[in-house]
Amino acid sequence: MNSQTLTANAFAGGESDGSVRGWVIFAGITMLVLGIAAVVYDATATIFSVVVFGWLLMFAGVMQIVHAFQVRTWSGFFLYLLDGIIRATVGTLLVWYPESGALTLTLLLSVYFIVGGLFRAIGSMVLQFPSWGWSVASGLISVALGVLLAMQWPVSGVWFIGFAVGLDLILYGWALLMFASAVKQLSTSFP
Repeated sequence: MNSQTLTANAFAGGESDGSVRGWVIFAGITMLVLGIAAVVYDATATIFSVVVFGWLLMFAGVMQIVHAFQVRTWSGFFLYLLDGIIRATVGTLLVWYPESGALTLTLLLSVYFIVGGLFRAIGSMVLQFPSWGWSVASGLISVALGVLLAMQWPVSGVWFIGFAVGLDLILYGWALLMFASAVKQLSTSFP
């Protein structure tokens, strides 16, 4: 049994191929549309990304503080509580000062794009699932975006974050659409 048969069978997972493939196509198109909007409105996408990240950190910090008090008899209580307070504080600062947060997050995003792109490219080359070349290309372009972002910091930090996130969404959406197309071809060639 080759990897194409395994992928086609595992992709269906007990559901009809068309149902699962429809959701993958929907996700790919949604990512394409959001990516195009983020590229066109790059400065707005940058601020939006920073604010969303700030809210996520605030929520995680508050949840961790609440959970720390639920396990207050644990020996690591104070460290766990301190971590929650730091998360909530950093999230609050990002929400209050998104422009400054954008410059700070620029370097973090560059590392994310480099590491995530390498993981996607190498993982795709190792697994060689259907249409894996598109995923490798997506990963390599993400690495290039991360390197460009790090080299241009801090000048391009305000607009490049939104642009890079948008382009990454476009590429990943395209990779999902190509995957769904390849799985359809596989499911019709195997009984």
